[in-house]
Amino acid sequence: MQRPVSENDVLQVSRLAEVLGGIQPLASSARSNLDCLLVEIYSIPSLGPTPKFCYEDRHVVAIQRRGTVTIREPSLKIFHRGSIGVRSAGIPQSSLTFLNARVTLVLLNPAFVRQALGDAVNENTLEIASSVGARDEQLNHLVRAAEIEVESGLPSGRLYLESLGTALAAHLWTHHATKVVRLKQSGNTMPRHLLRRTIDFIRENLAEDVSLGKLSADVRMSKYHFCHLFKASTGLSPHQYVKRERLKRARQLLVEHRLSLVEIANELGFSDQSHFSRSFHTVMGVTPSQYAARA
Repeated sequence: MQRPVSENDVLQVSRLAEVLGGIQPLASSARSNLDCLLVEIYSIPSLGPTPKFCYEDRHVVAIQRRGTVTIREPSLKIFHRGSIGVRSAGIPQSSLTFLNARVTLVLLNPAFVRQALGDAVNENTLEIASSVGARDEQLNHLVRAAEIEVESGLPSGRLYLESLGTALAAHLWTHHATKVVRLKQSGNTMPRHLLRRTIDFIRENLAEDVSLGKLSADVRMSKYHFCHLFKASTGLSPHQYVKRERLKRARQLLVEHRLSLVEIANELGFSDQSHFSRSFHTVMGVTPSQYAARA
């Protein structure tokens, strides 16, 4: 991408890498092909000032994990570890200077944010308010969960990332919007017939990378309401429930001694045998091989 011809120009970008002079992210969720959410982690030793820029079609949450980031406009500000920036789509970003910085960015599609919340928000004019330097422990916790998933190679699949994106969308609307808003609820638990339908679908598709969009659309709920009601009804998030069902089925297959560990991992939708073994050991306290040997 070309640099601006004057200091007043603003570059429209889709990723921070486009203003970092060739620096690429240490880790990224780009290979998940999940358009609603992009998580990227950057290590930037010394760079700047960057051009002025904006993310034309993404809301952005940025959390600084290390080093310093300096903004010179409208006044000089220096940010350190723990600083959080929230930027609404299309809002220009001042020129930045980095020094030994490690930064994580989460980019959210505005259409996804609206769709994820559905009729939980009826404010058509409500917008995300841009801020920089804030402290927000819940937001930090959600972004940290996304970091761990990306740094681990995305083992949990799109259901987990979509769920994180939905939780981020809800938090941005309730804590970083242009006015105070409370999300409307749609009951205390999921209707029994819809819960049964969802559970049957999950059990029949354990090998698939099931999406939150598919699960919620199948029972005609927004992603936000689906996650809220499913957890209220089962005690587990959709992602946790799918993981539990996969491990339950894995125990059955291990006892039968028909399939290898690789085949079981593929049969049940784990990213690979290593992911299967780690997940099994975390819950059961023994490896799949040890469990099979005792059966």
